[in-house]
Amino acid sequence: MRIVQVSPFFAPHPGGVESHVRAISAELVRRGHEVAVVTSRYDPDLPAEETIDGIRVIRAKTRAVLFQTPLDTGAGAAVRALGADVAHLHYPPPLSSYFASRGLADDPVPACLTYHCDLYLPGPAGRVLTGIYERVFLPRTLGRVRTIIVHTRSYGLTSRPLRGRTLEVIPSAVDLVRFRPDVDGSAVRTKLGLDGTRVLAFTGRLVPHKGVDVIVRALPKLPADVRLLVVGRGPRLPELHALARRLGVDDQIRFCPDVSDAELPQYLRAADLFVFPSQNRLEGFGLVVAEALAAGLPVVIADMPGVREVIEPGVQGLLVEPLIQQDFVEKVTSLLEDPALRRRMAVAARARAEEKFGLGTVVDQLTRVYQDLRAAG
Repeated sequence: MRIVQVSPFFAPHPGGVESHVRAISAELVRRGHEVAVVTSRYDPDLPAEETIDGIRVIRAKTRAVLFQTPLDTGAGAAVRALGADVAHLHYPPPLSSYFASRGLADDPVPACLTYHCDLYLPGPAGRVLTGIYERVFLPRTLGRVRTIIVHTRSYGLTSRPLRGRTLEVIPSAVDLVRFRPDVDGSAVRTKLGLDGTRVLAFTGRLVPHKGVDVIVRALPKLPADVRLLVVGRGPRLPELHALARRLGVDDQIRFCPDVSDAELPQYLRAADLFVFPSQNRLEGFGLVVAEALAAGLPVVIADMPGVREVIEPGVQGLLVEPLIQQDFVEKVTSLLEDPALRRRMAVAARARAEEKFGLGTVVDQLTRVYQDLRAAG
């Protein structure tokens, strides 16, 4: 099949949607499909077209990036020009899927859309714009696709724009070869001075909704030998450094903003426990949680729609109430003080990842959706 993926951002831009689209596209190419990704040219220095992992990457005309949303008005024309058998749109950010779906309105190419999470634009102006978009533009986008995919049923059922719509549940995908329990993290522990300590790991962009400040504020209440490994970068990094100094825990934290994709599994395996106290509905799944499971780590994660569905509570990890620091402290401490339980959870974590989130399993499900769309004409 000739498949076009429409992703608002793509490599080298970091992010969960970008990682998901790149992983499934590369696997589809490996299986013999012809895959193109239409994305924004958010940085004019990026080439208009190149090949990454065997994927043809086309960066459409982009007028601006506002509220971290590319205004890529050329997405529709770029999709039409490819003459694909199936189009797979990814939302949000919102405008790429809107322009692409508008470009397909009079085109016979059948389309599906993965709704990764609800739209969020910061500030009063952002709330107004979000409301307008969800009332006026999003229904048009959703009305032009034949299948709407969500990563978890709980998120889809609690998302206002999706009420009353038929949803297909397909999780995000994890590379089970890259992330696995036998990766050696000892060199990372030694390099970062973590030998002889118990380590909590967080990976992801350092933005407010991830809740990294909750972990930092909890450190003074956790056992003295606990260290926090923060892998990722983002606008909140200076604020987190300042918070750690203010609380007197800066020597207990290792901020690692420059870890490559290739190194990430080693950093995960340097930890005893993965923590992810996300704060709001910007997390529709939590790909990093699935990666931690694949690496064989027990997890402590927020009890939020979408994220909570990645695990079976009490089997691979524990759920914590969002924003309730004491609950986070108690759940983390309970696992740190019970090595036997952590070992059982580690085994169950890997089994869960293999059963639900493996790249092959996810791409099998997506391929069936593509085939059904193509057969329906």
